[in-house]
Amino acid sequence: MLVVAGLGLCGTRDISVGLLREAEDADEIFLETYTSVSPGLRVEDLVSVLGRGVKLVTRKDLEDESARTVLEVAARGKALLLTIGNPLIATTHSSIVVEAAKRGIKVRVLPAPSIIDGIIASTGLHVYKFGRVVSLVFPEDPSLKNYPYTPYSVLKDNVSRGLHTIFLLDIRADEGRYMLFREASELLLRLEERFQENVVDENTLVIGVARATAEDEKVFAGRISEAINADLGNAPHTLIVPGELHDSEIDFLHYKTGRPVEVFKSWNAKVNAKKKQSGTSPTWREP
Repeated sequence: MLVVAGLGLCGTRDISVGLLREAEDADEIFLETYTSVSPGLRVEDLVSVLGRGVKLVTRKDLEDESARTVLEVAARGKALLLTIGNPLIATTHSSIVVEAAKRGIKVRVLPAPSIIDGIIASTGLHVYKFGRVVSLVFPEDPSLKNYPYTPYSVLKDNVSRGLHTIFLLDIRADEGRYMLFREASELLLRLEERFQENVVDENTLVIGVARATAEDEKVFAGRISEAINADLGNAPHTLIVPGELHDSEIDFLHYKTGRPVEVFKSWNAKVNAKKKQSGTSPTWREP
């Protein structure tokens, strides 16, 4: 059997009773930390909570070698694979589940709080008002000549419908590189220079969330021209470009970040103008 279980967002805080029960009779427990970052997560603390040893697995183990070691244990007994956040947010883990099914191995998935849950908890944004989620990766070419158009086009489409856009920022743990909010903000401005479709300008409202729901979390809201100089501390960071904000979302962000209500209402007027220009209607409806 293969059990893929999420650890949640912050160290050992979000570990479920169900995960603890699965750990009791697992033949081996594996932990991967290259697809995400968990503030305060230390292997020794995890070992203490589980009462079991834990083996670290790398990108090479799970992707290049198709999780061979993990699945060999699962084929003859029970393997517990631990991930940060919700396990199936990362497509790597979905592939492992599929591969296990192909081999006739029984699979169980234990969910946990994901970064999406963390963003909602940290910002008060309404879940039914999010559009498509997209990733921002580090540029390989400083000129952005071959940079993917997808993040820019997704933002354009979401804003035209008044929907919030979550940008998941690049994590390259094996290289020790984690994209920060200010870097992502600068990258969005550069993508505007590259594609020039009037999606982003210096007054675009952005929300930055660092270490969502952790004791030292930071939440920023303001113009993207301000965001490029914002220091939110250590990763993980997430960038959100809001769509049309409901009054309750504005109130939450006002009290959370201290930014004046007028900042958010001014942004709403800009989003509404973009919606009229595109001739589209929002896909959400207030309950």
